[in-house]
Amino acid sequence: MGSTVDRCNPADVAAVNSMLASLTRRGPDGRGMAQDDAAILGFTRLALVAPKDGDQPFISADGQVVLMANGEVYNHRELEASIPDIRLRTKSDCEVLLHLYERKGLAFLDDVRGMFALVVHDRRSGRVIFARDRFGIKPIYHAVQDGRLVFASELKALGRSGCVPMRFDWEAALHKRLLTAEPSFDRSTLDSFVTGVHATPAATIEVFDLATATMTAHRYWELPDFAGTGPATDPDLDFVAEYRRLVATSVQECATADADVGLLLSGGLDSAAVAVLAARAGKAVTAFAAVTPGTLLNGDAEAAQRVAEHVGMDLRMVMLPPARHATPAEWLQLLAGTETPFCSAEQWYKNHLYVEARRTNPALKAMLLGQAADEFNGGYTAGFAGDGGWPAFQQALRQMAESTRLLRDGRLRTWGAGTGSYLRSVGRGTAEENYADFVRTKYEDIQQYNNWHEDRMAAMHGVEARVPFLDHRIVELTGAIPAARHAELLWDKAIARLAFRDVLPAGLAERPKISFYRGMGEELVRRQTVAMLGADGGALVERALSSAGGKEHLDPDSVLSALDRAAAGDRSVDIDILLRVVNMGLLDEIVAGGFSDYRLEPLDYPADEPTLATGDVGLARHTIFTELLGGPSVHVETASGIDFAVDEAGLTLVIVDGEIEYAVEPEQGWIVEALRRAVVPTGLGELIDSCGPAPREEVERQIDEMLGAGLLRTVAVAV
Repeated sequence: MGSTVDRCNPADVAAVNSMLASLTRRGPDGRGMAQDDAAILGFTRLALVAPKDGDQPFISADGQVVLMANGEVYNHRELEASIPDIRLRTKSDCEVLLHLYERKGLAFLDDVRGMFALVVHDRRSGRVIFARDRFGIKPIYHAVQDGRLVFASELKALGRSGCVPMRFDWEAALHKRLLTAEPSFDRSTLDSFVTGVHATPAATIEVFDLATATMTAHRYWELPDFAGTGPATDPDLDFVAEYRRLVATSVQECATADADVGLLLSGGLDSAAVAVLAARAGKAVTAFAAVTPGTLLNGDAEAAQRVAEHVGMDLRMVMLPPARHATPAEWLQLLAGTETPFCSAEQWYKNHLYVEARRTNPALKAMLLGQAADEFNGGYTAGFAGDGGWPAFQQALRQMAESTRLLRDGRLRTWGAGTGSYLRSVGRGTAEENYADFVRTKYEDIQQYNNWHEDRMAAMHGVEARVPFLDHRIVELTGAIPAARHAELLWDKAIARLAFRDVLPAGLAERPKISFYRGMGEELVRRQTVAMLGADGGALVERALSSAGGKEHLDPDSVLSALDRAAAGDRSVDIDILLRVVNMGLLDEIVAGGFSDYRLEPLDYPADEPTLATGDVGLARHTIFTELLGGPSVHVETASGIDFAVDEAGLTLVIVDGEIEYAVEPEQGWIVEALRRAVVPTGLGELIDSCGPAPREEVERQIDEMLGAGLLRTVAVAV
């Protein structure tokens, strides 16, 4: 906390102590403070490196420069060796940043590799410097109020300072492309969602002059343009081998700590690769996986188990029953912890994994993630183009470029037609430029969404989230792939599949990218969210509508009608958007209260072990599925309003509420028979077994899709 007008006084010290108290979960291992007449800098520490000899703030030998850093500097040894005349006072990996600043000034981060958010108080020049790593993995916010510069790692600390007027920023939220799921390339700023509070962007150094209260900024790293038209790459470079080498190096660095390390193992390609590479590097890691109806039926749970067994890694598979939704009080606590309107069922599930991790191992202080690989290695291409390949993906991007231009220029919206336009060349033009724009939006999104919620989820439990795929050398490599090789290496993340094929269990490198919520999993998460919003007479919704900002910006009739329709089974209601609207109203109240009503001290973890899936989940998945849904008394049945007809071509038409929804080929007649049979409630396994001679995997997939589409539904029966 810095002062630009008055000298620091006892009230300022009390404010900083209150801020530090709000960050105890984030840094439970100690506190430090540096103070002079003009500034107070406070630090809470999570000790992962040199736990007994790494306290902060760091102060230069002449006492004129103070630095605090949250995060890890992975190449600190080589950086220390590059300035041999320094005398390190601690064994912290972050202390080298102080010495680099003393010698290089604002160029001090050019060679740093790691994840960090830092602040420097340079007493000589009267300036405060904020900086973040290249991808914004670690957060920092600041505000200027009444001549004071106030900064912190989390918004709640600013609220607890008593120095910053806290108001939810509706203007930023309502115009946020990512919040509205708008498919466009429109550039977006990094928003704090609090009026007057600034979030330092990734790869940026900001300099605040205390004398003039002015801020200047510059980027010390730029994302590659990904157009594939940059400087010629070494023609002999083996991109696949280099990708694997760089990822392996990054995993080894991220898995190194003087504390225990865990891994969130989804069963997808990226987290599976992290697990295998960590094991091959000799790192002892415990993995945690979510077992839900969705992860059982889409194969993720089975894949996670196969990976763990493949490398001999301890895996705890936490069963998360869909009937157990957050209470209103629990949701408010989770929302206050994450500080973002993006908070959703994903965070609810991950919270349970962190609870289990810390309950079983209080010494665990770092969690490896497979996050943010897809954004830069082509992970979203198939999702945009289906089976159409790279040309279809390019066409999808062209349509997105056209939509972006129409959105930017309101005068042109009239001329739009569906996903295209009546106008010629409305988009930027080349396929390469469109792909570069696409990746740029993903770079922005990981700062606003992925890194934000992953950081807060881990910090709520005194854990540091580590993201091996966000090493700038990896991203620079994929950004250098020539346009002529994009289809070969970036379609459906081919570069990663080829890189890890021979280190993963057979077939796992070829698994398609699968959403965490798919089919039945998606439907159950939807019901879970609706049940939470409707709990206690719709307490969360009413509270959101009653907040000051909610009264001004939200239409209560529309919000309540949408919830009623969703509860009645209307699938046209976008439940994710509805939840974000409610979250905004709730955050309005939470932020305005300065987070004062929410528990921020370290959590107490339950002594009782949660239900864990054991044995072969692949063989027992339907037994586990039934257990998750509530036991043998839960069956499936055909939803009401379904009828059948046969057309002239011999296709069986599935009619839902009088409308033709599906046409079934004769060779898939068992699908229709399954729907007819389930008119009488039937056990899931029994229904699947009755659908021979079709391949069992195909039967499971189709029944999962019917459950997700609402053609089949779960029902409790007397036993």
